[in-house]
Amino acid sequence: MAKKTTTPSLTQKKLQAMLEEAEGNLISTVSRQQKTNPTYVDTTRLSGIEKASQIVEPLVQQAPTIDPYYAVNPKTGLSPAQVEAEKAQKEATTALLAAKTSSAKLAATLGADIDPNTGKIIPSTIDPIKAAQFNPITGRLNVTGSTPTGNQNIDTTGTTGVSTGPSTNVDVLKSMLRGLGFNSAIIDSSTSFLMSLLKDGLDYDNAVAIFLNAKDYTLKDGKKVESPFYAEYSYLNEGLVRPKSASELYNAVEGYKEVAARFNLNTKFTSKDYMKDYVKNNITVANLAERANLARLKSVNADPAYIDSLRQLGYITSAADLTDFFLDPKIGEETLIQRRSVAAFGAEAIKRAKQGVQFATSRFDKIVSGLLGMGLSPEQVELRAAQGFENIGESLMPTIKLGGIYERTPASAIETIQSELETEEFGGLASERRKRLSELERRAFQAQSGAAGSRSFGTATAGLI
Repeated sequence: MAKKTTTPSLTQKKLQAMLEEAEGNLISTVSRQQKTNPTYVDTTRLSGIEKASQIVEPLVQQAPTIDPYYAVNPKTGLSPAQVEAEKAQKEATTALLAAKTSSAKLAATLGADIDPNTGKIIPSTIDPIKAAQFNPITGRLNVTGSTPTGNQNIDTTGTTGVSTGPSTNVDVLKSMLRGLGFNSAIIDSSTSFLMSLLKDGLDYDNAVAIFLNAKDYTLKDGKKVESPFYAEYSYLNEGLVRPKSASELYNAVEGYKEVAARFNLNTKFTSKDYMKDYVKNNITVANLAERANLARLKSVNADPAYIDSLRQLGYITSAADLTDFFLDPKIGEETLIQRRSVAAFGAEAIKRAKQGVQFATSRFDKIVSGLLGMGLSPEQVELRAAQGFENIGESLMPTIKLGGIYERTPASAIETIQSELETEEFGGLASERRKRLSELERRAFQAQSGAAGSRSFGTATAGLI
């Protein structure tokens, strides 16, 4: 795959232009003035442009670059890179399926077993009699003493003979399916369906394709037979914009069941409706295992603040709903990460409720979105929340008290002040109110400190923030 070039984004271009213009103005001004006065330096202008450069230059470096190859098409929701990757994956899956089918067919003909790890025939299991009869030209067994020509197949009785039609040996077909990696439970329970396909004149390859991908099949006599594999696995493709392969669906279902067994989950989490939503929302087996483990850990720890945060956010009604929250099949990974991060963030605020810190759903959600957007993990967001709300808890009430003294700020303004402190802690923008009140406090203290023998007002308030 050819390497794609990266082009600057519009934001980056604008910022770069601002920086170049500022530097150009500086050079032009200094040069012009120095022609008449060699010692001239416009220090004010120099200082201003240097300051502008200090602000703009880092932004130029940090501004995101947009490579068209990775830009998401708003109509399809995919970038060219994703489209190309999906195409390559489908081609690889098709090639692998063809290779497995071929290997399984050959193994069935030779009476051999397939190594489940490599997908290759195990030489030691090959039937020596069948190996001697094998015709490499036709891929079938020859009648003893015949030449390697004609259309010889294994018949329904398992003996060798000449046939003018497709083989109807269901054991060969079942062996092919096992070679593709499917378990004996689904294959053996499908014997009747598979036999009906073979008796209807279908060859092995078409029978496999119908078994794996078709909901049902109408036989020549008009009877409709339903595929057990579709009912168990392939139904998950219904409604998907980009259907998955039979192997992907099989591995997903069996993986979900294994996770449910490992964590002793309620059977509803492996119901058809749940699994259909898991596949629809791209929740992989690894994702489900991680979710189940998080639910178990949170249930064991049972942090009251975390439970209360989830409840106030409207995600649960009680601690008993923790597993349902984490294993909700209707929300994808990004949504779950956002929700559990907001819950952890809110829990840190709840822990400081005695210091006046209040719970604010919409504000917390916005702050957490910003932190996750910076690349922080849910665990890092929780740490930032713990540190930030610790500082807010120490500053909130003193700031409200000083606001009431110097600016007659009502106590009801606590939400506004907390919001300002959150912006300072999590957004990196200093609180103008805090700076202003600190300065007023300092002046009051200086004005009163000279009054000997009296309790100064400044002394009573100094150091609150």
